[in-house]
Amino acid sequence: MKLFETIINMKINRIQADELLSIAGQYGIELNRKQAEQICSVLIGKNINIFEEQQRKQVVAQIAQIAGTDTANKIESIFLQLTGIR
Repeated sequence: MKLFETIINMKINRIQADELLSIAGQYGIELNRKQAEQICSVLIGKNINIFEEQQRKQVVAQIAQIAGTDTANKIESIFLQLTGIR
């Protein structure tokens, strides 16, 4: 399980705006390029562990400031699907 967590966290910590826009489109989340770039700046290189609730909540709060609460909640839903928490 640790390998799975490492792979997911590594992907999130290295995601680029184009990838984020593509994933958002797959999940029906509306993001513009500027928002995607700002969200990536929150994620890239921060060694965020989305499997830890506190870190995940902090990231979601930062995303809410960038793209709004509804979008942040949708992104958190994707995080939760990836982690298998819900």
